Amino acid sequence: MQAEMVILVVTWLILVAIQAVTPWLSRRNVLFGVVYARNSIWTTPAAKKLRRCYLAFSLTGAAILSVIGIGIAATMHFAATALAWIQIAAFLLSICLNYALIVAAHRKSLQLLKEMGNQQELTQSKVTVDLNKLKPQTLVPAAYGLVLVPQFFLALVLGFQQTSADSWVMILALAVETLTVLGAFYLSRRARGAVRGNPDAEPRAGKVRNSVLYYLLFTGFLSQSLLVLQLMLPNMSAEGQWWFVIITLTLTLLSVSFLPLVYILGTRRLAAKGSVLNDNQHWVWGMFYYNPTDPALFVEKRLGIGFTLNMAKTMSWVILVGFLLIVAGIVIISFILD
Repeated sequence: MQAEMVILVVTWLILVAIQAVTPWLSRRNVLFGVVYARNSIWTTPAAKKLRRCYLAFSLTGAAILSVIGIGIAATMHFAATALAWIQIAAFLLSICLNYALIVAAHRKSLQLLKEMGNQQELTQSKVTVDLNKLKPQTLVPAAYGLVLVPQFFLALVLGFQQTSADSWVMILALAVETLTVLGAFYLSRRARGAVRGNPDAEPRAGKVRNSVLYYLLFTGFLSQSLLVLQLMLPNMSAEGQWWFVIITLTLTLLSVSFLPLVYILGTRRLAAKGSVLNDNQHWVWGMFYYNPTDPALFVEKRLGIGFTLNMAKTMSWVILVGFLLIVAGIVIISFILD
């Protein structure tokens, strides 16, 4: 139980930290999902105040949820099942709270852009780009995705050697995770580049994409390895469980911090050049992209690192609903087996 508590606490702290740094996980000419022409927007007093307010409310909300969660868990004597449901509820409430904060900050940012008026060199028309002059973007080879296949089959072999319901729930979760990572890897490779506007407005877009691709493969392989280790050692001693917790948390912290650090230290330092396309009207709350005239299925996120769906496309909804159905199926099966 102590090992489980440590994992819950550290997982919660990681979630809080990720949500707190959300404003910094964007390009320097983007403020809460609103694109500006130049990086100078980031240093204005209004922008600084907006970020400080977001950070203060985000951390305050996390602290309040922590106190409430601990109080409820204490009344239930920290039962394992109760802790799991409390953690799920706290995660959902924290995500909803921060989404609400982002929406409010996005509106303030739009208002700030409107007040600046002609000070921003944004264009409403498409920027013409000569594709022949663009250097080919070398992507991570698709064959690299095969690195996730061997461990999955190893987990299946180990699963057939065990009869416990927990083992098969873990294998189902591993199957969905493997398929999700492989799907995200494939679709991210095929995502359109930054040619819809001015490529110089999104410097190092190719390197960002490759960082995301390597990150997907690394984290997928890492989580597979930890789960296979659990299947290989189903009856670990108390000391073994603590070592497993220490290894898991160390690798998790390293994997979670790697991509944001690379992005902040590398891409965020670069300034946008030339005309910047003003497509703010296609970004709902700065988080969701909806553009029926854009043939791209995936586009680079405005907030956060990676790619997001173009919700104007039918296939985007098929992918989203399909993923939710698979996750719901695993939850139902886990309850049945339990």
